[in-house]
Amino acid sequence: MASRYERLLQLTERTIARGVAKRIGRLHTEDERLEGAEITVDGRTIVDFGSCSYLAINRRDELKTAAADAVERFGTSHSSSPMYTSVGLYADLEERLATIMRATVAVAPTTTLAHMAALPVLTSPDDLVLIDHNAHASLHLAIDVLRGRGIPVEQLPHNNVDALTARLHRAGSRYRRIWYVADGIYSMFGDVAPVRSIAPLLDEYPTLHIYYDDAHGFGWEGTSGCGYVLSQVEWHERMVVAAGLSKSFGTNGAVIAFGDPELARSVSYCGASFMFSGPIPVGSLGASVASADFHLSPEHAERQIAFKNRIALARELLLERSLPIADASATPIWFVRVGNLGDVLGLVRDLMDDGYYVNPAGYPAVAMGDAGIRFTQTLHQTEDQLQGLVDAIARRIPASAGELTIDLRSGEPVVSTRHDAVTRIKA
Repeated sequence: MASRYERLLQLTERTIARGVAKRIGRLHTEDERLEGAEITVDGRTIVDFGSCSYLAINRRDELKTAAADAVERFGTSHSSSPMYTSVGLYADLEERLATIMRATVAVAPTTTLAHMAALPVLTSPDDLVLIDHNAHASLHLAIDVLRGRGIPVEQLPHNNVDALTARLHRAGSRYRRIWYVADGIYSMFGDVAPVRSIAPLLDEYPTLHIYYDDAHGFGWEGTSGCGYVLSQVEWHERMVVAAGLSKSFGTNGAVIAFGDPELARSVSYCGASFMFSGPIPVGSLGASVASADFHLSPEHAERQIAFKNRIALARELLLERSLPIADASATPIWFVRVGNLGDVLGLVRDLMDDGYYVNPAGYPAVAMGDAGIRFTQTLHQTEDQLQGLVDAIARRIPASAGELTIDLRSGEPVVSTRHDAVTRIKA
C-alpha cells in the first residue's frame, strides 16, 4: 500500500500532467529576443502575466553590460566554494545589499539554499519552531530538515497573530528560543504578513525570534527596495529577513539579512550551503552589483512610484468587475478563485486563446478545492494589456467561480457568491 507521501506525490504528478497535456505548463518560449511583456509559445504571441520581474529591470542595458563584463574578466564561473575563494564581486554585492537592507548580510545562490543554510544553524533541539501554514514551500523544505534533527515544529493558522500570541504564552520558559517563520508577501494569494502586529511580541516575549522570507517584496517595496517587511518595521536583533534576487531585483541569487551581526557570522561560517554549494554565477554577480547601484539611485524611487500606480490600477479593475480575488492587498500578485481544477485548466487555456498567459494554481500550491488562476504584474506590461487581461477574465470565468472559498484567517471553507467574496475584501 502506498504511503501518504507517495499518494500526495502521485496526486501532484497527475495535476501537473493535466496542465502539461493542455499546453499551459512547462512551456518554452520560442523568441530569439524578448522585448516588453510578449512571449511566443507554440507559434503564438501572448502577453506574459506569469513573470515576477516586477520593476522590469532584468533587461536594462546596465545589467546586461555588467554581466557580460564580469564574464569577460572572470570567466563563466569561479568554480570554488565561497568558503575558500570568491571573486571580488561577492564583497561588492554584500556591501551594497548591506546598505539597502541596513543590516549585516550574506549572499547565497538561491533563496532555498539561503533557508537551508540559515535555519539549521539558527535553531537547536531546545527550541520550538512555529511556521505559518501558508509559508513558502522552500521554508517548509528547510523546516523538514529541522524535524529530522529532533527540533519540535508546529504549524500556525495563516496570519493569525492571536494564535501566535496564545502559543507563546503557553510555552512560557520551556524553550530556549521560539522561532516564528513566515513570508513577508505570500506568493500565491499576494496577501501580506501582519508584521506590524507581530513586532511588539518581540519585546513582550524575550525568547521569540522571527524569520521572514520577503522574496516577493524585495526590490519593489521600501526605501531602495529593502522589501515589504523592512518598509513596515524597524530592525530588531532577533529578526532575520531572507530575500531573493531573481524577482524584482532582476538577477539571480539571494540575500539573508540579520539584526544581530553574530548570527550573521554563525550562518555565513557554518551554513551547509555556504560551505558546500557552488557560488552565484559570475555574470549574475556582475548584474547584481549593477542592480544594487540602480536601487540606490534616485531613478529607483521614480520607477517604484510608477509600479505602485500600476498595482492600484489592477486592484481597481478587479474590484470593479467583482472578480473573486483571494486578497486585495496592494501587491503585484493576484489570485482569482475558481474552485475546480478542471475549470481552472480550461480558463487558462481560454485566456491563452485570448492572448494572455496566467499561472494555473491547484494542489499543492493551494489547498484542495481552492484552485484558481494567479497572475503577476510587471512594468513590462502596459496598462492596455492589464485592462485586456482583466476584461478577458471577467468574460471567461465560470459562473460558479468564488462559490467555494477558504477563509484566509481560519483556513475553513466558506460558501459565497462572487459579489459576497469581493464585499468581504472591501470591508
